[in-house]
Parts: sequence; structure tokens; C-alpha cells
Amino acid sequence: MNTIYFVRLAIAAAVLATCVTAFAAEPPAGSVVTAVQSPAWLVQGGLTTPLKPGALIADGDSLRTGSGGRVYLALPEHSMVKLGENTELATPAMDMMHDAQGSVFKGALHILKGVFRFTTDLIGKAQRRHVDIQVGTATIGIRGTDVWGRAGSDGDLVALLEGKAEMLAPGHAMMMMDQPMHYMMMPKTGSMQMNMPVTHARLTDWAAQTDVRSGDGVLIRDGHWVVALISSTDERDATRLMHKLSVAGYPSEDTPVQFRGRQWYRLVIRQVASYRDARALAQRLGKLYPLMNPWVFKAP
Repeated sequence: MNTIYFVRLAIAAAVLATCVTAFAAEPPAGSVVTAVQSPAWLVQGGLTTPLKPGALIADGDSLRTGSGGRVYLALPEHSMVKLGENTELATPAMDMMHDAQGSVFKGALHILKGVFRFTTDLIGKAQRRHVDIQVGTATIGIRGTDVWGRAGSDGDLVALLEGKAEMLAPGHAMMMMDQPMHYMMMPKTGSMQMNMPVTHARLTDWAAQTDVRSGDGVLIRDGHWVVALISSTDERDATRLMHKLSVAGYPSEDTPVQFRGRQWYRLVIRQVASYRDARALAQRLGKLYPLMNPWVFKAP
């Protein structure tokens, strides 16, 4: 009896361990915004709102950035899409599927204009994916782990920094990009330029175009700093300014507070990454709206 009991216990423990391991290896569900450098907007169901960290992105949504804006979008297979300023991304389809070999992420993204970088972390390099990114008129099938691209009025550019990618451009047969640190250009007029080497200086410039600038007003999912914009006893003051900030691409919220027996309406921007980021954001908004006198504090 004891032997059978311990055998059953060992089997149960093995099954439980297998389930825990499988659960730990399972990619998180959904695509989520992890960092924002305003101005940036989310277009969802025809409604445009200022983008903030933690926003869940679904099929058919669009992301836009303005001058100086940056966005990090985490996909569910441990890859990241970074958007630079004046960029627009459409997400026609994204889905984490499962088959006999495990999970596979299938997605279609469209860079309508601007710059982007698709990167994958160490865990994600082992994850299967089939991601097609349309960059202007060209489509790249992501098989690699690091791709940078630009869709501009003068043409499109795709750089393979690591891994492999398939390229399909109008008027050309399918091409395989299998030389890391090379790029190709597809100008609006003229012929395609292929297998051009990526220099260190060029890579540094491209990375700066898509990376958030630490200390310059970055918002993150677990940011604990807050920029307070105004406090007024008239809720309409906060509402009017919140609308202006929304149009301008800054995610603010109205927070009622009690002070000396009176109710005040405080307009704040939360999730700021650091004190330096909060100060930079406060100074920027103070210049945009001179009637404000922003101050910063750390959320309790």
C-alpha cells in the first residue's frame, strides 16, 4: 500500500512539475504598450485617445507618434516593435496559435509611415513566429530577430541587423535577406539598391531614432512618478485642459483631492519613469501651456 501510494505521489509530482514548466514557458497573452514618449495616440474602434503604457493592442488598432514621440509595443512571443517619431503603425492581425510543435505567433503589421525596429529578447529567439511587416509598399517576412526599417515619402528602407528575412517588393520576385548588417533601399523613383553595409555610425543613428530617450519624459508601465498640472476648485478647468492634452497626445487624468475641507480637481500624468523624466515632462508642458505651473511627486 505504501509503495503504491508513493509511486502515485511521484507521478503526480512529475505531472505537476511538467505543468508548471509549461506554464512558465508560455508567452504572455496579447500585445501591450510598455513605454511611451508623448506625443502618441491610439486609434481603436474609430476613437483616438492619447497613448499610455499598459494599453492592450488588438487587431485593427493603430498607433501614431508625433514629433519627438516614441512607443514600445511588446508582442506575445517576446519580441518588441519600437516606433520612432512621426510614425504610424497599423495592426491588421496578431494571434498566438498552437499546434503539435507548440505555440507560434502569427502577425501582420503595417508601417504606413515613419521608422520602426523589430527586436527579440533572448527567450524570444527560441519562439516560433511568422510575422509579416509591410514597410510602405514592401513586405518583409520576419525570420530574424532584429530588423530596422523606414517608410518615407522618398521611398522605403529595410535593414537586417540579425537573423534572416524574406523581402517582397512590387515588380520583384521574393528575395531572401540573409546577410546581417546589410540593408536595401526602394526609392520612389529609380532602381532598388541591395546589400548595402550598415556602418556603426548609421546603426547608432537608427537606434537613436527608435529608442526612448531616458530622462526626457518617458512613461513606463510601472512608473511611480507623477506630474501634476493644475489644481482647481472648478472641475471644468481640469476638463478643458485634459481635452487639450488629449488632442496633443498626452495622457492625463482628473483626480479629485480634499484640501482644507474643500474639493479640488487635480489634473495629473502618471506612470512617469523617473524624477528626471517627470521634471523634463513638466518643463515641456509648462512651455506648451504657460498658464500651468506643473510640479512633480512620487506616487505613494
